[in-house]
Amino acid sequence: MNYKYNNMKYKHLFLSVIFCLFYSQLNFAQLNPKPKPKPKLWDKMYVGGNLGLQFGTITDIEVSPHVGYYIYPRWSAGVGISYKYRNQKAFSNYSFYYPSYKTNIYGYNIFTTLTLIKDLGKTLGVGNGISIIGHVQYESLSLEKKYFKVSSTDTEGRFWVNSFLVGGGIRQMMGQRSSTYILVLWDLNETIESLYASPIFKFGFDF
Repeated sequence: MNYKYNNMKYKHLFLSVIFCLFYSQLNFAQLNPKPKPKPKLWDKMYVGGNLGLQFGTITDIEVSPHVGYYIYPRWSAGVGISYKYRNQKAFSNYSFYYPSYKTNIYGYNIFTTLTLIKDLGKTLGVGNGISIIGHVQYESLSLEKKYFKVSSTDTEGRFWVNSFLVGGGIRQMMGQRSSTYILVLWDLNETIESLYASPIFKFGFDF
């Protein structure tokens, strides 16, 4: 009987020690959680772009890829390149005659985007993932003088037109990283030689 009693006593003591060790480790883990790993550079970057198609008297095909970086979860900035093919058919408008031409337009842009209201759809009860965003963009485009340089008689070569675009729009999340957006922008540097006429509508995607 003494042997069985001692054996039972040691068994209880062993289980008590195991429980104490487990409980202490559990408390330590709760009080000292493991630090979250720092996000890698790629985790804070995204790629995307704008696509545009217009057919008719003026045919425009636009491809503008970009790469961005999240400075903060709601604030990002990036750079992109722009290419547009334009084919205009000859037409007249009152006393003006516009000849036909084909041209390639290209350039670059620098932009920043800020999420002003996140998950607007959830607040309104119409679904998740809808956000209101603000957008600021500087864009420089190279145009052919003979088609766009109306303030000069020099028609040889190309020249650069700079635009400062400000506005905002709606972003719809399609997944954890992918989204689509629609922007309405105004050119604060609009001139007679500007390629755009405000307001400017842009449709794009990020992932």
